[in-house]
Amino acid sequence: MTHPADLSVPIASRRNPLIRRLARLDQVPAARQEEGLYILWGWKVVEEALREPERVERLLLGSRLARQAAGRSLLRRALKDSLPVSTVEEEILDEAVAGAGDQGILALARMKRASPGEMAALRRDPILLVADRIQDPGNLGTLVRLGEAAGIAGLVVVPGTVDPYHTRAARASAGSILRVPVARIPGAPEFASWCRSRRLRIAVTLPEGGTPCDQADLRSGMALVVGNEGEGVSREWLEAADLRLTVSLEKSVQSLNVTLAAAMLLYEALRQRRRGEEGG
Repeated sequence: MTHPADLSVPIASRRNPLIRRLARLDQVPAARQEEGLYILWGWKVVEEALREPERVERLLLGSRLARQAAGRSLLRRALKDSLPVSTVEEEILDEAVAGAGDQGILALARMKRASPGEMAALRRDPILLVADRIQDPGNLGTLVRLGEAAGIAGLVVVPGTVDPYHTRAARASAGSILRVPVARIPGAPEFASWCRSRRLRIAVTLPEGGTPCDQADLRSGMALVVGNEGEGVSREWLEAADLRLTVSLEKSVQSLNVTLAAAMLLYEALRQRRRGEEGG
């Protein structure tokens, strides 16, 4: 536990071991995997994390914020939960993690890892959202947020996909990364075999040529694969697919980006399931 006396002199050097560690966790995916930690910054998301203090490894407060009433209240809360706390000059915090110095609050959070089997056991007729080579951290974070809103059982990450615990991805998830389990798989063939053993359909998203999502039955368990922003889903997923889905659009709109398409597909699955429960 960090005692108040340890907070009297804020960290003011970029060479400080904690600041170097922060920068490494921000920049190096392998470092995040090795430590099982990722960075969350900003008031709202850090407050969400502190609701489950066991998920937080360390809290960092900007030195100016730590002197304000709101900062002191947060500090007392963290110390009550026996969380290690450090104060840092805002400029140094911002150098370690771009943007973090503005709000002056940052947490190192523990990853919520799970296997596909553990995810599937969480819900009846689960939806596993599979990210196939998604490149933009903001897109992936938004997919995590959308997935939580639609009640997915977890996010499955395929090689070539950006790290869902990338700092920008975590921030784009607006706190959902705290709650959505993440699994990593080697590729489509092994996962497809596992899905069939669990009677989970593999559904892939296509810009055109698939079954309109409002005409497909999306009530049973499935792995919903969303593909790369430019290329879409890969051939191996197309070959493994039990269902190919398309969002029907007006002719004036040629295509949707991956997050919009996923939002509409997930909403349609949620709508069908709720209708089934009401008619049940």
